[in-house]
Parts: sequence; C-alpha cells; structure tokens
Amino acid sequence: MASILYAEDEFTNRKLIEIQLQRANLNCDLACNGEEAWEMFQNGDYKLIILDRYMPKMNGDELARKIKQVRPDIPLIAITSDDSDVKQLREAGFSEIFIKPLHGREYITLIRQYLED
Repeated sequence: MASILYAEDEFTNRKLIEIQLQRANLNCDLACNGEEAWEMFQNGDYKLIILDRYMPKMNGDELARKIKQVRPDIPLIAITSDDSDVKQLREAGFSEIFIKPLHGREYITLIRQYLED
C-alpha cells in the first residue's frame, strides 16, 4: 500500500509527480479527480494526501474538508496555479500549499518531512 495519495486531473502534471516520487523511492497512489481520490482515501491508510485545487467532480478544498472530518490528523498538501487561493485552502485544512510550477527537490524534501513525522 502506498503511503501517499496524490490527486491531479491534468495527465501531464500527474505523470511528472509520479516520476519524481518514484525517483525518490516514495510510493504513491494516483487519482485523476476528487471523487476517485475520496474513494481511494476511504479504502486506504495514507500518511499524506496531496490534492490539486481545481479538479472535476470534487475540487481539492471540498475534498480536504471531507477528509479532515474523518481524519483530522492527516497532513494535506494543496497544489494550485493561483496564489490567491491560499487563504481559502488554509481554511479548508491544508498544512502546506504549493504554487505551480513545482520545484522538485524542495517538494520532495517537504514530502519526506511529513512522512517522517
């Protein structure tokens, strides 16, 4: 079982993150929308969840609120291309917020910190 759940609707972004995580020897389950991520979350035991802000079927902040109702202790990382989303994402329960484009080393370092806690 993977320790990370990553939800991203854009195929290219999803693939890039998957490659970065594999190179860092981090196991990750991938979801292509919020609904799929919610189903995977309910059937998994993840240590960290990474969500894109804008996704079909259920956006990242809506999904974060649902997850926090079930597991308030789980760290959530948001990924967005719009830095004006930060306040709303914090209110939804995200621990960290990354603004696209992502910088690999910084991103992987932060993920490792959350997995070690």
